[in-house]
Amino acid sequence: MRGKLQCSVILLVVLCLLTSHRNSAENVLMFHMPSFYSHWLIFAEIGQALVDKGHSITVVLPKDLEETRRTERPDFSFESFQDNGTGARINELIEYYLSMAGQASQSVFHTLEAGIDMTGTMTKHCDLLLRDSTLVSRLRAQQYSVAITDPLYPCGALMAAHIDVGLPNIAVMRYDLYFQDVKATGVPLPLSYVASVETDFTDQMTFLQRLQNVGLYSITHVARRWMASSVYDGVAREFLGEGETTLGVMSRTTLWLYQTDLVLDFPRPTMPDMVQVGGLNVREAAPLPEDLEAFMQSSGEDGVAVVSFGTVVQNMSPEQLEVFTTALARLRQKVVWRYVGEKPPGLGNNTKLMKWLPQNDLLGHPKTKVFINHAGYNGVCEALYHGVPMVCLPQFGDHPGNAAQVVARGLGVKLDIGTVTTDQLYQAILRVLYNNSYRETAARLSRLHRDQPQSPMERAVWWIEHVIKHGRLPHLRARAVELPFYQYYLLDVVAFLLAVCTAVLGAVWCSCSFMCRKCCCKSDRKLKSQ
Repeated sequence: MRGKLQCSVILLVVLCLLTSHRNSAENVLMFHMPSFYSHWLIFAEIGQALVDKGHSITVVLPKDLEETRRTERPDFSFESFQDNGTGARINELIEYYLSMAGQASQSVFHTLEAGIDMTGTMTKHCDLLLRDSTLVSRLRAQQYSVAITDPLYPCGALMAAHIDVGLPNIAVMRYDLYFQDVKATGVPLPLSYVASVETDFTDQMTFLQRLQNVGLYSITHVARRWMASSVYDGVAREFLGEGETTLGVMSRTTLWLYQTDLVLDFPRPTMPDMVQVGGLNVREAAPLPEDLEAFMQSSGEDGVAVVSFGTVVQNMSPEQLEVFTTALARLRQKVVWRYVGEKPPGLGNNTKLMKWLPQNDLLGHPKTKVFINHAGYNGVCEALYHGVPMVCLPQFGDHPGNAAQVVARGLGVKLDIGTVTTDQLYQAILRVLYNNSYRETAARLSRLHRDQPQSPMERAVWWIEHVIKHGRLPHLRARAVELPFYQYYLLDVVAFLLAVCTAVLGAVWCSCSFMCRKCCCKSDRKLKSQ
C-alpha cells in the first residue's frame, strides 16, 4: 500500500513538473537576414538558449536558405518564402561594395549605382515577404508571444506588426545603421564624447575629431533615415495602413538588446529599455578535433597565431595575400588561418589553412598567443573572454570603432589593411606577442568581463522571458519618445525665459530712459529760469 502511495506521489510530482514546463513554453518568432551570416549566428545562439528553456523557435527566412539552416539547427521550426533571388542579389551587392572599399575615386559612381540597386532589391525582398498571404496566415495561426528582429533588417519588424500589431518586438543588434533606436528610445547622444562605431574615434576626441564626429553624424543621420524611409515606408503603408512608417513601427519596439559591454565599449548614456548583452556568442572552449589539437601541440613554447577575417570578408586581393603569406611565414609560431579559396603562393610551412574554424575553441586554447582579425564584434568578444591580445585590420561597418576600442583598452594594435606592408604586419605581430603588457591587460580585462552576476546569454534570455511573461513594458519607456522636438530640447522654456529677460531688460531700459529724461528736463528748466 505504501509503495503504491509513493509511486502515486512521484507520478503526480513528475506530471506537475511536465505541466509547468509545458505551460511556460511559448512560441518565439525570429527573422533571418538575407545576408551577414555573423548576425544569424547570434540569433541562432539566442534561439538555442530559448529552446533549452523549453520554448519553441520559428525562423522566417528565404526558401533557398531553409535546407542549410534546418541542418544547422534541427531544434528550430522554419517558415520560408520565395524571395525570387533578391537575397542572393543583396549578397552580391554587399560583396561588390566590399571589393570597392578603398579603391580609387573612379569607382565612386559604380558604388553609388550599387547602392541604388541595393535600395530597389531590398524593397522588392521586403515586399515579397509581406505579400506572401499564405505565410502570413500560417504565422498568425501560431499565436506567437514575442518577435525577435534585427534593426538592420526592418522587414522583420514590419512583418511582425503585419502578423499582429500588438506582438512585442525585441531588437538585437550591435548598432542601428538607420539611427532609429535614438528616436525610439529617446536616449541622449552627446557627440562630444559618443563617437560613431563606424569611425576610429574614442571617447577622448580632439576638437577636429569632434567637428568630424558632428559632421559625420549629421550627414549619415539624414541620409540613412532617408534610405530607410525610401526602402521600407512604402511597404509599411501598403501592408500596415496609411500613415505608418518604418520609424513608427520601430518606435514601438518593446526592448533593445545591445551587443555592447562596459569592459570593451566606451561608457555612454542609456535608457531602461536598453540592455547590454555584449558577448552572446562566447563560451568556455571545447576540445579541438584530434588533427587540429596535434597541430596546436606541435607549436611548442612558441604557440599559435589564429588568423580569421570573419564570414563576410571571404577573399583578399593578390597584393594583400602576398603581404599576409610573407609576414606569417616569417613567424616562429604556428599559424591557423581561416581561408577560403586556392592555396596562396608563398604560404609558409608553419601555416594551416582551414575553410572553417572552431574560433571560440581555438581562442580558448592555451597555445593561442595572438588573434589577427578584422575587428568583427563576435571575434573581438571571444578574444576578450579568453584573454587573447589582438592585431586588428578593420575594413567596414563597426570594425573601425571596435579596433579603436581594442587599442584604447590596451588589448592590441591596429593596422590599415589597405596600406599595410609585410614588415609592418610582421612587426605588429611581434609587438603583441613579446610585449607582456598586451597579454597582461587581456588577462585582466578577461577577468573583469567574466565577473558578472549573469552571463550575457542568461541576461538576454531573462529579459526575453520577462517580455513573454508581461508583454509590452510601458514602464520602461521614457516620456522623451513622445515629446515634440521643441519640448525635448526645452526650446519653449528657453524662448519663454528669453522673452521674460527681454521684457525685464526692456522695462529697466525704459524706466532708466524715462528717469534720465525727467532729470534732463528739470535741469533745462533750472538753467532757463536762471
